[in-house]
Amino acid sequence: MEIESESQFVWKQIKFLLKLPFILLLVLFGKREKKELLAPLRDLWNFLLEPKATVVLIVLNVIVFILQMFYFGDIDPYVFTLNHLLKLNFFPMVASWFLHANLSHLLGNMLALYIFGRVVERRFGSWYFLLIYFGAGIIASLLSVLFGQPGIGASGAISGIISTGIMINPFYFTYLILGIPLPIMLIGLLSIWSDLTNIIVPANDNIGHFAHLGGYLSTALLVFAFSEEKKHKMKIGLIINVIFVALAAILYYFVF
Repeated sequence: MEIESESQFVWKQIKFLLKLPFILLLVLFGKREKKELLAPLRDLWNFLLEPKATVVLIVLNVIVFILQMFYFGDIDPYVFTLNHLLKLNFFPMVASWFLHANLSHLLGNMLALYIFGRVVERRFGSWYFLLIYFGAGIIASLLSVLFGQPGIGASGAISGIISTGIMINPFYFTYLILGIPLPIMLIGLLSIWSDLTNIIVPANDNIGHFAHLGGYLSTALLVFAFSEEKKHKMKIGLIINVIFVALAAILYYFVF
């Protein structure tokens, strides 16, 4: 079954609300079953679990975070460093993707993973999604240690999902940030802009901006694993993003 977009889900619920008075009357007169009133809850449950690979990754991250809080001691050995790379010890690289500094770090990453993961998994399927996620994680980890910024968290891998998402479906609307429809292209480009500016003018914010940059750039390499049709769609999405940035820059120039 195709993964439903957020807009499709929202419009389905709006239609249900519009029909609700008639459904209530039909239930009252025994023409409809009461369980039809629970349709929005079933829709929500199905909606949340549709992107299976994304949900599995979120569950794994949450489980590891719980174990980290209650059972892990010092997590420094699991932070991937240049020394690990030189010794070809890649276990800390993988482990670091599932560790998070605190609850807000975890929640922020999981929200981004769910929003953009849903888009990428919907367009590419679960296996391509996982290829992009773990491929981006590897490239992000390597770039971060080479630039002396080792760290923990899933954000490097998620950055690859973000850059893929804004190219494969730039006008996909998400309602999960402020409750209003926002195009993921805008959210993704703001994230990229934030990381680039913090790399150019370094800030002591304990955020792995180089890891994020590696995740964004990973798409340029991973796209070679896509089919020609997917490559074509990605190229069109890239052009749309470039045009959007150019128009934003022109607007900024004339306004400010």
